[in-house]
Amino acid sequence: MPTGYDAIVIGGGHNGLTAAAYLGRAGIRTLVLERRHVVGGAAVSEEFHPGYRNSIASYSLGLMRSEVIRDLDLKQYGLEAIPYRGSLELLSDGRAILFTGDAAHDQAVVGRFSNRDYQAILDLRARFLRIGDIVRDQYLREPPDLAGGLDTVLGALRIGGKLHRLSAEDRAFLMRMFTSSAYDLVTGWFESDTMRQIYAVHCVGSNFASLHGPGSAVPFFLNVLGELDGVRNKWGIARGGMGSVSQAMAAAARAHGAEIRTSSPIAKVLVHGGRAEGVRLESGEEIRARVVLANTDPKRTFLQLVGREHLDAEFAGGIERFRMGTASLRMNLALNAAPEFSGLAAEEAELARGTIIHMLPDIRTAERNYERARDGETSEEPYVTIQIASALDDSLAPPGHHVMALLCKYYPYQLSGGRDWDSVKDEVADAIIAKAERHFPNLRRIIVGRQVLSPLDIERVFGLTEGDVFQGRHELDQIFSLRPHPEAARYRTPIAGLYLCGAGAHPGGGVTGAPGHNAAKRVIKDLRRRR
Repeated sequence: MPTGYDAIVIGGGHNGLTAAAYLGRAGIRTLVLERRHVVGGAAVSEEFHPGYRNSIASYSLGLMRSEVIRDLDLKQYGLEAIPYRGSLELLSDGRAILFTGDAAHDQAVVGRFSNRDYQAILDLRARFLRIGDIVRDQYLREPPDLAGGLDTVLGALRIGGKLHRLSAEDRAFLMRMFTSSAYDLVTGWFESDTMRQIYAVHCVGSNFASLHGPGSAVPFFLNVLGELDGVRNKWGIARGGMGSVSQAMAAAARAHGAEIRTSSPIAKVLVHGGRAEGVRLESGEEIRARVVLANTDPKRTFLQLVGREHLDAEFAGGIERFRMGTASLRMNLALNAAPEFSGLAAEEAELARGTIIHMLPDIRTAERNYERARDGETSEEPYVTIQIASALDDSLAPPGHHVMALLCKYYPYQLSGGRDWDSVKDEVADAIIAKAERHFPNLRRIIVGRQVLSPLDIERVFGLTEGDVFQGRHELDQIFSLRPHPEAARYRTPIAGLYLCGAGAHPGGGVTGAPGHNAAKRVIKDLRRRR
């Protein structure tokens, strides 16, 4: 059958663009089809209020693989990283704990509540970096063609050939990261309730689980993977917002011959005789290709775009059971002045605006938030990650003005009592701002505009099922060779010629470029073999 393209990529998010750039570089005629008017998926910068731009969904740079940046010459196409100045932890009792990365400063801060926890931080960071070498080694590899819980995970790690180099203590700690609860791990490591709160509650940021549940420490792996301009354990922003990442990738893809079409939503993947042969747009246009790569999440890909009629019942059931939803609400605020900090001295405030900021409930409240969200209720004392990107990049707002991003948890996709997000969104946003005012006393007075994206809005805007920016939870039975299903974990799927290239495949969510890279490498091998 004649085809218009070698490959069609469904979805112009950063992973789809990564895949397209690698395919184009290999001489494969590639078309990217994006449903929105702009590429980038959740890694996008937009004006959300006149004169104010921000990364409206994804917000931090640090997981992007340096290999991808180098291979695709993304810096040549405008990608510029700006590091955070540190981190600011805003505790529920009103304390503000500022970490700057300066050893003397940070040791003095921790010394206020513990004589040994600063050394514990250093020891834990060193252990994370050693273990991080093992985890990082797997990011740009296909997981093994296996299935089965912890044995699968450890088997995947052994492929890197590095596990045996860890000490017995590090191997035991790695096992505990997979099997222990976040609460138990930090309780055994730190002596102060303050450090236990900071480290345990941070797991909320990339998870939706009880802090007392086995495996809830898995999000600690994100801590070991941060890298900015070759510096490990470093995080920051992209100048111009996260849309700069996607725009650089789009430029690289085009430079390698890929074609990109926006405002082109897909209605169906065309399947004939068990093989994907192209796509049908919602406009009715049909486009043929030798292979199709789906950057859409697994549920949307298989249950909507492919359809159950083309799937084995057991496989379809597994995809149906794949757990989505991280219970996240996103808010972007336009501010006509700099936010003040109630818990910091005036000389620290300017530096603090350029840090990554966390509003942290105590551990018991974080656990109650999870239980409430599980039952369809919103958080009374939310975990909130805050970024004032304009303090680092003045191109995002008018002079003297700022943009503030708030990623808030837990806010469930399904609300209890028959409520809907369109009815309660503004009320919930007002409550979050009221909580934030305890730490930013002038916040309400300086807001001139806001954008609130509920989990339902995130689904509508970005096409992410249940508003899950990770395209599936990062839990033990949904990672490595089990993501999203053992029969689709190596980017190939049970539909011949259909591949997964998004965060629903290994290694999962975050702006890494890894799923797109890995899927493209698999497609290149398969097409060469078919030739």
